[in-house]
Amino acid sequence: MAKFYDGSSELTLTNQSNEYAQKVEANEMNPVKAVYLALLNLGADKVVERSQKKYIRITNFVAGITFLGTLVYPTFAIAWDKWYWLYAMLSLSATCLGVLALNSFGRTTASRVTYILGFNLLIFINSLFVGPNVLGNNYLFISLILPFLVFDVKKVWFIGMGIILPLALIYALDFAAPYFTGYNLEPDQQQLLQRLGVGLQCAFLLLSVYQFVYYNNKTEKQLENSNGQMMLQTSELRRSNSDLEQFAYIISHDLKAPVRNISGFMSLLVSKYGSTMNPEAREFVDYSQSGAKRLERLIDDVLAYCRIGTNLPKPIPVNLNDVVSIIRFELRDKLNSSNAKININKELPIINNVHSSLMYHVFQNLISNGLKFNQKETPEININYTNSLNYYTFSVSDNGIGISKEYSTTIFQMFKRLHNETDYDGTGIGLAICKKIVEYYHGEVWFDSVEGEGTTFHFTIRKF
Repeated sequence: MAKFYDGSSELTLTNQSNEYAQKVEANEMNPVKAVYLALLNLGADKVVERSQKKYIRITNFVAGITFLGTLVYPTFAIAWDKWYWLYAMLSLSATCLGVLALNSFGRTTASRVTYILGFNLLIFINSLFVGPNVLGNNYLFISLILPFLVFDVKKVWFIGMGIILPLALIYALDFAAPYFTGYNLEPDQQQLLQRLGVGLQCAFLLLSVYQFVYYNNKTEKQLENSNGQMMLQTSELRRSNSDLEQFAYIISHDLKAPVRNISGFMSLLVSKYGSTMNPEAREFVDYSQSGAKRLERLIDDVLAYCRIGTNLPKPIPVNLNDVVSIIRFELRDKLNSSNAKININKELPIINNVHSSLMYHVFQNLISNGLKFNQKETPEININYTNSLNYYTFSVSDNGIGISKEYSTTIFQMFKRLHNETDYDGTGIGLAICKKIVEYYHGEVWFDSVEGEGTTFHFTIRKF
């Protein structure tokens, strides 16, 4: 049975002929239906795209129906001793069989072109010989729907060819018909064929509509099935992410106490016995203290990352100028010691339905990084924004050391560090926190940078 895994999954249709044969052997399908399905699927297993399989099956279907329809006319041709008409109908039958053969060899585009050309030209020739009362041009009008049945609407050239050809033949029929009156059937014979033709034309139209409705219904079911699978996968992914974040939160929370104990006891050890320690032992203790403090900072950052989006108060309007003022105040010692500046190029907006704590984390991380990774005599941070219909786009630029373009995606991953800890302090989680917060507000974050000249981080916040 057909099985769907997601919206882009291929329908399991390969080796269908073998599946049909197995069903026949298992008495699950009668032989007539098995033959019908085998013919219908000729060539479908030779294309990868699921959408193209549909057009191949429809081509096989209309070619088969046309072949069956033409089997009626040779009997009349023989009975009325009209061999030229018999040859025309046999040529149309052979064309239909050729279409099926081309599909079976994987020449799927050639088969569709062959069918449209052969059907129109042979109907045109047939109409010239049998006479005007048969109303052969009705078949040419019906053939106008063929290109839309057997080609994707994106195949403009083929569809155009399938429309222009029958229209040209309908126009040419009126001019050419008088030259073939000597070959026309008797009026009563034409009348009989006209009645038979109306039935066949109605049957052809009804079957074409059936195929159209059938595949539309099938597509809707496939889409519904795919959407259901996607919803299940999305639900499972959310549950997994929630479990993972909860696990990280619990582990981080439980690790804080022993790490603080290690750091505390190391401090007590230094304060009580530091003066009596030999230099090597004191160095080992200092390393242990430094590692414990770094681990404590790392745990705090992991906890901050896991808490994003959970247990938040009701969102409120937040004045970003106040947020930057708080950060500037907290960094005042560093700003004074390094002669650094934080510039707001124009007054920042008041954003509705956000959380001041999360906006603080974004600006604090980006500003701190701009000051940390900076070797200029006068480090400078410039904050700006633009206002569009649905988003605010903010930029935080610095004149620091810059970032190589090869890190354009990995830099936002957790624990991703581009420098040694001895050169630049940090845990490598700050930008991951920024990315998660921005995405929580349905935005995105990226950067532009020139190594040695500076970096500009951009992020968007959607207006609610």
